[in-house]
Amino acid sequence: MNDYVGFLRGINVGGRRIAMPDLIACVESAGARDVRTVLATGNVLFTSGLSRDAARGQLETAIGERFGFAARLFVKTVPEVAELVAACPYDRAAEYAGHPAHTYATFTSAPDVARTALERLEAQAPDALDRATARDDVLYWQTPRGTTLENPLARILAGARLKEHHTTRNLNTLEKVVAARR
Repeated sequence: MNDYVGFLRGINVGGRRIAMPDLIACVESAGARDVRTVLATGNVLFTSGLSRDAARGQLETAIGERFGFAARLFVKTVPEVAELVAACPYDRAAEYAGHPAHTYATFTSAPDVARTALERLEAQAPDALDRATARDDVLYWQTPRGTTLENPLARILAGARLKEHHTTRNLNTLEKVVAARR
């Protein structure tokens, strides 16, 4: 059995509401075990005997059929999430532009999505590159608290070509996800 975390894109924002007990029931009905959620933002811990890709496909189908939308799930193992948190290049206690910083990890569907986002950031807002970097299929970025949606990288990620190919979590959330499986 593999210990996975699924990060569901775009729920409990923009009018798409899913109660976490309903999500747990759906994931369990799709064959996953030891299912639990962390916070109400689509962070699903589960175990499965399936490969990552097979588990993702099975759960995306089940969630989509149950809740009526094309589900996008980004799946990592629990150890991978712990490594991603540890590998974050930014000091989360740091200030940015004179304000406390929020630090994020954006899971992308492929490393080329992360590279494309950084290339667009370099072209549109090169000053923001000092607080954005990629590691494989994950973007790390930091922004002053209260400015997340106005951040140049957030705007690039919200664009039509990249919007469905990523999901973002605050590093504090990722720490809670890892702690929940200990």
